[in-house]
Amino acid sequence: MNAVQFLDIIQKADSITKSELVQLKKVQENFPYFQIPHVLEAKSYYQTNDGAHDPEALGMAAITSPDRIWLKSLLENPVKTQAPKPITEAAAPKPKPQPAAQPKEDAEPKAKPVRRRKPPKDDLIETIKRREKKTILDDKKREQINLIKEFSKKSIKKATIKEIEANQNTENLAAKSTQIHDHLLSESYAKILAHQGKNAMAKEIYEKLILKFPDKRAYFADLIEKLKD
Repeated sequence: MNAVQFLDIIQKADSITKSELVQLKKVQENFPYFQIPHVLEAKSYYQTNDGAHDPEALGMAAITSPDRIWLKSLLENPVKTQAPKPITEAAAPKPKPQPAAQPKEDAEPKAKPVRRRKPPKDDLIETIKRREKKTILDDKKREQINLIKEFSKKSIKKATIKEIEANQNTENLAAKSTQIHDHLLSESYAKILAHQGKNAMAKEIYEKLILKFPDKRAYFADLIEKLKD
């Protein structure tokens, strides 16, 4: 069913056929919150069943209709269609006097005939689905463009540079934490490190203590040998 066929069904709401009801059901399945198909189905049932309502069809029509008074009037009363008024002799317009014939040079050019568009042959549901799909694709494309614009802003570049600098500062702090400062050079601190299994750092302290206290060279050298064991 295309858009033209759907409009035809709306215009003859008082005499909807079974085949047209089947087409309306398909529209309802694809667009359950679309008001018009539910209202047309409820009206058709009311007319063909001596004023009885179909509870399901009436319920869906009521849910999707904001004005219940309008809905009741539409379901229970025939749709008013204005027929064209016949033209009587008295009301017929009098022919206007024709102007005198002018030379061909002054004659106005004839207006080009207006071409009427042919009604679309595409199915109504497929047409709506294609439009929805195009909208989704356009939204995704717009989102990608916005992402690219955001990444190109200076504020994001500055934030990235700050993050790199922060990481470098963290690495520098980590490196400093592993260095042995002169004020930590003591035999007790070396023993603590050895107890923790940090033999390399303990050995480094003993070697610096040998330079600081050369008279205890043999003593510290013995402690270094024990670390190797």
